[in-house]
Amino acid sequence: MLELKNMTNYDFYNREERAICSHLFRLLHEHIEKKADSPLAQFLKIVFEHDIVFKNGHKNFADLNFDRIAIYCEVSLLRDAYQNRKPHINSFMDNLTRLIMNQENIQKCRLFTELPKPLNDIKVTHPNQIIRKANSEHIELSNSENIVYASMQGMFNAKPDLVLIIDDILLVCEAKFTERFDEKQFKRTLNIAEIWSTLLYEDLGFKQPPIYSIFKLGASYFKPEINWTEVIKIAEKTYRENDRTRIAIKAGVELLRKMQYE
Repeated sequence: MLELKNMTNYDFYNREERAICSHLFRLLHEHIEKKADSPLAQFLKIVFEHDIVFKNGHKNFADLNFDRIAIYCEVSLLRDAYQNRKPHINSFMDNLTRLIMNQENIQKCRLFTELPKPLNDIKVTHPNQIIRKANSEHIELSNSENIVYASMQGMFNAKPDLVLIIDDILLVCEAKFTERFDEKQFKRTLNIAEIWSTLLYEDLGFKQPPIYSIFKLGASYFKPEINWTEVIKIAEKTYRENDRTRIAIKAGVELLRKMQYE
């Protein structure tokens, strides 16, 4: 255990989202074997008290068995799945393009395999470079294609903060610390969750497309499904007073209070 004296001044004004989320990641792994009595269950019970919208079905907290649990942070599933599937990515990328077209309500757009070289050459162009490469090579894309491939680029660059797999459910958390939520980013996260649950569900251990939803974690001022004050209460039940994670999350909550956000 770390004593308070081991904290630095910076620990009490560190505004980096990753820092506090790393402690949350640790907290949610504590006592997983206790299932419905675990810190993870306490966390999810609060989330489920809000009417989060599920896709592909619906679940209540009482429906959770906690028989299968996986927790990931800063998830780049699309980026890594693409790398893992190389060089046989044509079918995957065409299906991804179709999904994004549907999300963006685009009727006409060339699929990935229909793009001119070098845009669809995986040896020289990564999917997050298609727009830039088209511009540098003076390759004209239609307005619709610019929308679709710009969206694809954003998805390959995005790293949703926290992903929870509970039984047959996929939950994606958009976490903020001192910042307000960005609705454009939130919509992109929802689109990413749809792609994961449609194209990549087997990579996450599901046998069929899962029920999925996204939720917000942040300062109470911004009205998320769960806030950092509720998280510190879980940490206080889990850890001793001099535990580093408990201290760090408490320092974060105190910073939010100074900013009048909590």
